[in-house]
Amino acid sequence: MKRLVVIAGVAGALLPSIATAEEIKVVSGPDLNDAIVLAEPGDVIVLPAGAHLLTEGEALEEKNLTLRGAGEDVTVVIPSGGGEAFDDDGVSTERLTIGDPLQPAEESDAPDDDAGGAISGKAQVIALVATAGIFLFILELVRRRRLAERYAILWMGAGFALLVLSIWTGGLDVIADAMGIQEPANAIFLLAFALGFLLLLNLSVASSRLSEETKILAQEVARLDQELRAQQAQDAAPVAVEDGSEKT
Repeated sequence: MKRLVVIAGVAGALLPSIATAEEIKVVSGPDLNDAIVLAEPGDVIVLPAGAHLLTEGEALEEKNLTLRGAGEDVTVVIPSGGGEAFDDDGVSTERLTIGDPLQPAEESDAPDDDAGGAISGKAQVIALVATAGIFLFILELVRRRRLAERYAILWMGAGFALLVLSIWTGGLDVIADAMGIQEPANAIFLLAFALGFLLLLNLSVASSRLSEETKILAQEVARLDQELRAQQAQDAAPVAVEDGSEKT
């Protein structure tokens, strides 16, 4: 008799929680996350056949919800993150399959037209126009003799590299892979830094050489000036003649 009383008491304690649990039927895939947000802790979300993208994994884990599908391999839930919510003991799944998790960058359903290092047509045209402007500007500086030919070759080489990257849209991906860089845009900054470093190093070497040549020329000018002064002093000195008089 006591055992029956205890069982009745336990059943009476469980009945309120069972009664409060509701079933929320999802009509289509995108409504899964809305249902998770609107659900109360312990509710059951019924999913139809098809693939359902899960973006509210944290809410699913916090509310300890149950996902019930139409059958394994018929209803598939694809986590947008790492799928850690399904590792929680409070989250239950019934008659469904959990797909491979997606990375956060792959949550969007829109096609990724600009994937990798490819650039858009407008950006490509702008890069081509900018490269042509750089070439013309360098040639004008050379024509006016305001830029030495050897430095013009360096800058034109940099402009040519920009032209190649503008035409070869997949070049950034190849360069990034070769350098072990995950994001192709970071490869641009690294290449620009390397180019700037090489140009500054070349200018430093040229400046040091010119400084040394200037020092040598200054010493040579000082020596020639000293010899000239000595020669002028010797020419201006009085010259003795046979009669004992001096000739200036």
